[in-house]
Amino acid sequence: MMKKANSLRLIYLLATILPLFTACEKVIELDLDTKEKELVIDANIDWEKGTTGQEQTIQLSYTQPYYSQEAPEGASGASVLVADNQGNIFPFVEYTAGTYKNLNFNPVLGRRYALVVQHQGKEYVASDVLKEVPQLTEDNITQSNDGGFTRDQIMLTLRFDANAGETNNFVLRIKASSDGVTRIYGFNDRYFPDGRFSTQILSRSNKEEEKLKRGDTVEITLFRVSETYMNFVRILTNNTSNNGGLFSIPNRVNGNIVNRANPKENPLGAFRVAQYSKVTYTIR
Repeated sequence: MMKKANSLRLIYLLATILPLFTACEKVIELDLDTKEKELVIDANIDWEKGTTGQEQTIQLSYTQPYYSQEAPEGASGASVLVADNQGNIFPFVEYTAGTYKNLNFNPVLGRRYALVVQHQGKEYVASDVLKEVPQLTEDNITQSNDGGFTRDQIMLTLRFDANAGETNNFVLRIKASSDGVTRIYGFNDRYFPDGRFSTQILSRSNKEEEKLKRGDTVEITLFRVSETYMNFVRILTNNTSNNGGLFSIPNRVNGNIVNRANPKENPLGAFRVAQYSKVTYTIR
């Protein structure tokens, strides 16, 4: 009788537990759309080395619900301008909803530029200094065919020199034709005190069709930025990658744009003034 009773208890226990395992397969969609929409200011004054840099664009938009598949809503009706420390003012005119342009901007190395955005009775401000970026060419890139853990992947090594007597902060943007994904990294001279920078570019995908191969192109863009903007990019990229682990909580990414009346209500996004250099390398 004892064995029979134990068997009945086991059958009852299994009948109770098994549905719990099958229930784990159900997809639960959380209600994450309760927060009010916030203003996002993408104010990137980017000047490609060797060009005039006259045409500049600033984007204002609103945050979207978590599950939304639509493009962000443009924030219209704002007053947007950038001024330098020599008294020059560059107004940005709204061309389409949330897109503000200036076609006669004048970038000058060493000057400080201030952003002023007025939107729905609030004023947002930021400033940044324009610094020179090293020139990139194909001579800065070395290709090897024995990279990766398996020593059989194509790897590019990017090397460039910067002034060791200055503080150097950079953002590197990489886009390979093999997968079409744009990847962004922020770094400084902490590990390169002599000003001689070196970094390696290797396919992060395990899929054979997305690895670098002969004939692929890799577009490499180097921005000289402030330390504040570099840290902004680092936090942003960490929040959108798996670096934080399974149970990590993403940080709110605060940029350098401040609500003048109430810093507790700063917008999302950031202001950067950056010279950049770009090179497109074809895998041999």
